[in-house]
Amino acid sequence: MSKQDAIVIVSRATALYLFCWAFDTFSYLPEHLMNVQRLTSSDFHRLYMVVLEVNILRGVALLAVAMCLYECGPRVQAFLLPTPKQADNEQETPAAGS
Repeated sequence: MSKQDAIVIVSRATALYLFCWAFDTFSYLPEHLMNVQRLTSSDFHRLYMVVLEVNILRGVALLAVAMCLYECGPRVQAFLLPTPKQADNEQETPAAGS
């Protein structure tokens, strides 16, 4: 197995994990929607609206990252396995302020 194949496998396995996490997050949305509708007190209503919005945002972000990782483009490949030239450049550059 080549390094390229290993990167694709790792990237897709991570994407699968993130897809499952996103669907788990989305599975709680009906409960949060019912809490928003059921509770009419302004404090609790605001609280559950924030919880609902954060969960929607989290699910969308997880799906976006999972789709990026599943495609395993050149940026993902460079992140998961930098070329030796990139690794040498990162080690040789002095830290700012030194």
